[in-house]
Amino acid sequence: MEIKTKIKAASLSILAIIIITITVIVLGTAKFNTPYDHPLVQLDSGWTISRDGKSHPIESLSTASIGLANKGDVISVSTTIPSIGNIPQTTLEFRSILSTVDIYIDNELIYSYGYDYTIKNLMLPKFHHFIPLPKDSAGKTINIVFTATEDNAFSSFSPFYLGSYKDISNKLLQPNRLPIVIGNFLCMFGFVLLVLSPFLIFSDNHDYSIMFSALVSIFMGFYILCYNDILWYVSNSPAVYTFLEYVSLFLIPPCIIGFIISTKQVKALGIGKALLSINLAFVLITFVLHATNLLHICHFVTSFHLLVVCEALFFVISLVHAIIIRRKKASDNGVASMSATMLILGLICFLTCAITDIILFNLLKYGSTGESSATINFTTVGALLFMICLFLNYFFHCIEYISELTTKKHLEGLAYSDALTGLSNRTKCELVFAELKGDYTIISLDLDYLKYTNDNYGHLEGDKLISGFGNILKNSFTDASLVGRMGGDEFIVILPYIDTERTERDLSCMSDLMAYESSREVHIKYSASWGYANSKERNLLKVVTPQKVYLLADSRMYEMKKGHHNQSLSRLYDDLLKNLSGKAGDTEDA
Repeated sequence: MEIKTKIKAASLSILAIIIITITVIVLGTAKFNTPYDHPLVQLDSGWTISRDGKSHPIESLSTASIGLANKGDVISVSTTIPSIGNIPQTTLEFRSILSTVDIYIDNELIYSYGYDYTIKNLMLPKFHHFIPLPKDSAGKTINIVFTATEDNAFSSFSPFYLGSYKDISNKLLQPNRLPIVIGNFLCMFGFVLLVLSPFLIFSDNHDYSIMFSALVSIFMGFYILCYNDILWYVSNSPAVYTFLEYVSLFLIPPCIIGFIISTKQVKALGIGKALLSINLAFVLITFVLHATNLLHICHFVTSFHLLVVCEALFFVISLVHAIIIRRKKASDNGVASMSATMLILGLICFLTCAITDIILFNLLKYGSTGESSATINFTTVGALLFMICLFLNYFFHCIEYISELTTKKHLEGLAYSDALTGLSNRTKCELVFAELKGDYTIISLDLDYLKYTNDNYGHLEGDKLISGFGNILKNSFTDASLVGRMGGDEFIVILPYIDTERTERDLSCMSDLMAYESSREVHIKYSASWGYANSKERNLLKVVTPQKVYLLADSRMYEMKKGHHNQSLSRLYDDLLKNLSGKAGDTEDA
């Protein structure tokens, strides 16, 4: 069983890796790019940068080192607008982060952005600027002035493109096929899980893990879409999706920690709960400070990165340790540990990818290159891998659940079944009594001739009588909620209804079966005494309990047994005469 399970796990894992690889290759290839209708130029060379009253030319704008721009810093770049051919409307595109923008052509202001935010002391969102240039702008000098409105606002410039609006939009969108697909997949997958989560939350197990996994998927999906500016194409509210980018980013760690705690994947649950409280407090404080304009949410990114790296390292180490412990305690079939192993591996991969992107982002931002070239490709792929591992976890969890359910039923069969008849034993009957409610009928039965059969024909024949009577009961009361053996020659049947005619019909069927089975036996005679009572008997007191109903049925059974006692004496007398006549015949033959 263990080998088969490992083969299945390996096959599914390989399939997941193949799916991810094909997805990355297909979506990352340039073969599906739409050709441009007009010439498209990236303005990377020929720029002059001015800061603090000092100007110097640069070879490449994408690799230029400008240092961190803090609040109030003014950085301008200028170049000569090239002629790129016959385009109906030449458009200049670039992206700004946390800064106002002013654009001059030959010292004439043609475009301004961001002052409506600064007047209200609001955080400026990142924004893609599409500026239509005058038709006679070729050969003129364009000067773009950036004024930082926050500390650590930016440390590099995004690419500047010159071309038609449609071609530039395609240029920006086409490299983001992978984030678009993965981001939308995570959002849809998360919403599906979120719809299913109430059923598990309000179940007997109160499973919150699916809710946290849904939230993780949704927030990761939104963050991927927002970071890669995908929502820019469907929304005209940059402030909304910029804020949503920070919100979704800050909410991912507490949801992951909640997921780890709810699935009990690590032993240090106390530390996990403390970290969850810290993350929720961090999110709440940043939201309040941002909403009141006391401190904008962008100032907490570095603190957030430090907190996440420390938490991620702790949980990666804890999860690796959990895998080692589970391996040592793995059962023979290996199913119980497989679902947890898949989940832990997915978490480790995602956390490792997230740490990698965080480190690379900070190295770029505070290094010489700048953060404009920073990506979250590792996190994007890690998120997809985590969701696939989560799906595999649920798959193996189903196998685990079925296996545990089968084992549980088998153990319950051993604990609550009578070994001789296969009926419910006394313990099971008492458990059913404790939960019995509503309308029901209890039949108390006592098997006749058991002692007589044991004494005259041996215990093997007595056991045969008991087991045969058990089969008769099962075949007679097919709609019973319980058919059990209380012990010795005492049996019980519980019917989930009150219907005297139906009960008598079942008892008549039982009598017919006893007569039929008796005709096929030499020494065994099937006969029983019975009595029944229901939960609405007038003879019972106001407080009706299953025990009282059973005692009433038992007393009626004994009334019937008195009549059967005389029949037992008659059979004993007949058998004695047969034995005496048999012995007399043997003497004459001798």
